[in-house]
Amino acid sequence: MRTIKPLMRCLILIILFMLPGCITVQVGMRSPQDRLRETVVQDKGWNKILILDINGFLSDVGPWKPYSPPVTVLNDVKEKLRKAEKDSRIKGVILRINSPGGTVTASDSIYDEIKQFKEKKRVPVAAQMMDTAASGGYYVALAADRIVAQPTSITGSIGVMVQKFDVHELLAKIGVMNTPVKSGEHKDIGSPFRPQTEEEQKLLQKTIDELYGRFVQTVADNRKGLTRDEVLALADGRIYTSEQALKNRLIDRIGYLNDAIDEVKNMAGLETARVIIYHVPSAYTENIYSSVPLPPVSEIHLLNLNRDLAGLGSPFLYLWEPGFQGW
Repeated sequence: MRTIKPLMRCLILIILFMLPGCITVQVGMRSPQDRLRETVVQDKGWNKILILDINGFLSDVGPWKPYSPPVTVLNDVKEKLRKAEKDSRIKGVILRINSPGGTVTASDSIYDEIKQFKEKKRVPVAAQMMDTAASGGYYVALAADRIVAQPTSITGSIGVMVQKFDVHELLAKIGVMNTPVKSGEHKDIGSPFRPQTEEEQKLLQKTIDELYGRFVQTVADNRKGLTRDEVLALADGRIYTSEQALKNRLIDRIGYLNDAIDEVKNMAGLETARVIIYHVPSAYTENIYSSVPLPPVSEIHLLNLNRDLAGLGSPFLYLWEPGFQGW
């Protein structure tokens, strides 16, 4: 027995020593070794068509969770477009969108990145709507030359909002008071710790109206045949099915991912092309429906105010709320 115990201790020490070299725990950090790799997921040919995923809540702010990746949707899109721009064999891009939207700035920035890519690269871009491409998700799709929606997609929700919570009565019940020292009357506008004044409501509404006007104009600029007044009639925040969106000229056709691939081939004048995706080394890449979605940058839960919005402040949102995971 005395001999076995030292042997067991040695064996345990050896196993513990070897484990770090055998097991890699990935906590979401994209390291320099995780450079984007290219994988062919369909067809053959010299020319390439890139499928670029735009998933989840659109933001340029990373999550607070300690084990979530610092790579936001905006970062991811920028990195992949930069890689595609340098590849002379890339002849088209498909934006595979599954997003309820996000912050106004992130949605607009992704839209602008795609527009800049098109100007520099001079290749066609199609958007393929999956489950949801609403609000900011639809805003991003407007950067494409053609918009294709699955028969079951939900889109629309053209509008803007800002989340504002009023908890001053709740805090008063537990004896907590907010006493800010501020430089101006409206410095803490939107604060959840006091009632909102009528004047502040008007100021916020004016800002929302301007951001809303930008959304409406972006739709009118990119959807040929739709006037601004016609867009305004559609832009009351409601969502649309694919059939409704097609009837209202918000999309170009109803189809599947292969239909979007054919659209890009036709626009690029290609008979054949390999379809590729960019991914980090550990990603599953078997076919055109393979994707490497980022964990949601923010899953907003109504009853968990300290999470999610705390890192974003009170952002103005191009967002359809029910699209949130866990709402």
